[in-house]
Amino acid sequence: MHDSEDFYLRNITKVEGHANLSLKLRNKKVESCEFRITESQRFFEEIVEGRHFSQIPLIVARICGLCSSSHLITAIEAIERALDFSPSEQTLLLRELATNAEFLKSHSLHLYMLALPDYLNKESVLRFEEKEHHFIHDGLELKKAGTDVLIALGGRPHQTVNLRVGGFTRFPPQEKIDAVRKTLEQAREKAIDAIKLFSGFAKKNTFARKTNYVALVGSGYCLLCGAIKCTDGTIVDEEHYLDHLHEFLVPYSTAKQDKFNGEEYMVGALARMNLNKKEMYPSVKKLIKENKLKFPNQSPFYNNVSQALELLQCIEHSLKIIDELHVRKEPIPKIKPRESEGIGVTEAPRGVLYHSYKLNSRGFIESGNIVVPTLQNCRNIEGDLKQFVPTLLSKPREKAEYEIEKLIRAYDPCISCSTHFLKVRWT
Repeated sequence: MHDSEDFYLRNITKVEGHANLSLKLRNKKVESCEFRITESQRFFEEIVEGRHFSQIPLIVARICGLCSSSHLITAIEAIERALDFSPSEQTLLLRELATNAEFLKSHSLHLYMLALPDYLNKESVLRFEEKEHHFIHDGLELKKAGTDVLIALGGRPHQTVNLRVGGFTRFPPQEKIDAVRKTLEQAREKAIDAIKLFSGFAKKNTFARKTNYVALVGSGYCLLCGAIKCTDGTIVDEEHYLDHLHEFLVPYSTAKQDKFNGEEYMVGALARMNLNKKEMYPSVKKLIKENKLKFPNQSPFYNNVSQALELLQCIEHSLKIIDELHVRKEPIPKIKPRESEGIGVTEAPRGVLYHSYKLNSRGFIESGNIVVPTLQNCRNIEGDLKQFVPTLLSKPREKAEYEIEKLIRAYDPCISCSTHFLKVRWT
């Protein structure tokens, strides 16, 4: 690369959706960095207006194919809080199980199908040699474990239909729960292999940058409960999250960007590990020690190994839930609507997810607000690149470009459910 250069990455490959990068380098410093989201605006917050609260979870589950259950459960939580309804203990456990399954499905696809080609210097999994094909099978086996759980609980793997406000329309028979337990047990060794594999990759990337990290922090590494914590020392109850979050528009992107307490920040697996590692299962802590992984960590590349650690965490937690669970049928209670507002905050695979809804006295939505993880990370991605790109000046342009993409993909950005081949236009 030259000390002063402009370049533009069009349709960054191996991410979910459409994104470009425009970057200006002047005298070895990044003068401007724009991570451009080019998806058409989808207006889900407008779509939910005028709908009855019972319809909302199944609508917002269509926001994402990879995180559909996360949107579903977060919306349910927001509406139940608005209506002052407390679900049964069994319902809460089954939602935790569904969330774990979502993480398994999402993390395994990203790690093995999108991130791993970067570390093996391959364009995509389609370029894997025969000796590398087992990685594809490992990833698919881990994904299958999550998919089987979601089918058992929700009726299908994507946009599940059984999870509703108040409970479940249909409960899985115990034999199905027992069957998915075997699948999870089989996937456990694959998760351990993933930790070992991505630990080696993470330690080879020495780039790190101090930033803030935000995640839900509670007992037992709970993905659906706890307070929102930031590494700057802030601890926020869920209902006050937006008091600290500042959403704003940028002229070069169809997506908003966010700051927390006026500063850029990161959400996702690395943020969760930095803030909540002590709550991991002993088997996960053991592997952290054996692989000499250090947390807190400020390298965005550690987000991938953090996802691998969460694979095992989610499997261990799911097995514990299944061993303690004896499924019984519970009718969905009739919930009386009222004029109110409710907030739901959970951890989706890519970070903190926020849903808020205002209801009228008849239970119809007057307004909604949804803050997704990737949009919270956009500003931090730009901040990383401003410091990362000058470290690549000694590399050929093609190699530098490859490293830039690798950093962006380490965040596992979920822009939409599609991928594209890479086209680069230099100016």
